[in-house]
Amino acid sequence: MTFKDKTIGILGGGQLGRMTAIAAKKLGYKTLLYCPKGDNPAEYSVNEYIDGNWNDNKKLGIFASKVDVITSEFENIPAKTLYNLSKITKVYPSSFCFSIAQYRNKEKEMAAKSGFLVSKWYRIKSLEDLIKYSKILNHDCILKTNSLGYDGKGQIKISSEVNFKKIWTEINFDDCILEEKVNFDREVSILYARSSNGTECFFPLSENNHQNGILKYTIAPAILEQELEIKLKLTVKKFAKLLNLKGLLTIELFQRNNDFIFNEIAPRPHNSFHWTIEGCKNSQFDILVKSIMGQDINDQVVCENWKMINLLGDEVENLKFFNFHKDQKIHVYGKKEVKNGRKMGHITYPI
Repeated sequence: MTFKDKTIGILGGGQLGRMTAIAAKKLGYKTLLYCPKGDNPAEYSVNEYIDGNWNDNKKLGIFASKVDVITSEFENIPAKTLYNLSKITKVYPSSFCFSIAQYRNKEKEMAAKSGFLVSKWYRIKSLEDLIKYSKILNHDCILKTNSLGYDGKGQIKISSEVNFKKIWTEINFDDCILEEKVNFDREVSILYARSSNGTECFFPLSENNHQNGILKYTIAPAILEQELEIKLKLTVKKFAKLLNLKGLLTIELFQRNNDFIFNEIAPRPHNSFHWTIEGCKNSQFDILVKSIMGQDINDQVVCENWKMINLLGDEVENLKFFNFHKDQKIHVYGKKEVKNGRKMGHITYPI
């Protein structure tokens, strides 16, 4: 089989799948998409598409038999599905990586084991737990579902004035995490990649600004003292080693003075590194493709500062009003349904 004949399987039909497929095509690979029917912008960027559910073993088996390697564009694909697929072909990052990323308690435990600071947290499985541990955290905390949360969904802020019974009914989840609220100076994310051939890569840090739990804009590279950056990268590599990572790993962090407090991980491309499409020689999507195909990768550098702004909801319908910079690049994902807060595209420009 020649290089050009190799096919990458992509699980998930969102914008990350779409941009991964575009990078794969540029690098000479074919792509096959697998995901349930729906509003899937990745459908229009791949060579072939199979629609099916995550538990349709027959269709998944056909999908796996037609590709050389499989990667995932979002972290809530069942780890069991990934494990079953790995019996047929290579899956990077592995089902183990996703089994950690899918549960807040597991990723916090592994973060602490890696050497990250982790804010106080408690597992909550009942209203009684919520009341008890909220008191211990001085009613200054956040209740989050232990799994299936993203973009601020499945999260409720707690204070002494709240109606605990109402909140427990509202979150409607029997496995939650109660986190101490972190006072921080800024939010940052770091992206590390490890190729299946053993080479590795860091991207410059991103500094992030969220609104209502959703990333609104990113500025990169985030300025950081060299000594702190070296220490942070060593901790990230420890985490990646515990995961036996092949592919991408993004870690979201809160910075307070010279400390980094762990927030969460994503073993996939990340919204806060979309600026790398214009800002780096190899984007995060290029590096993902090279990593899972066993190509050499190395640290990415930038010559300018960049800003990336998410287009949320109906902002995508008013593009003529966006004129930040003469060299700006507008990416529209091609989602059919416009929803309040839904990521519909992004704009990147040098600053």
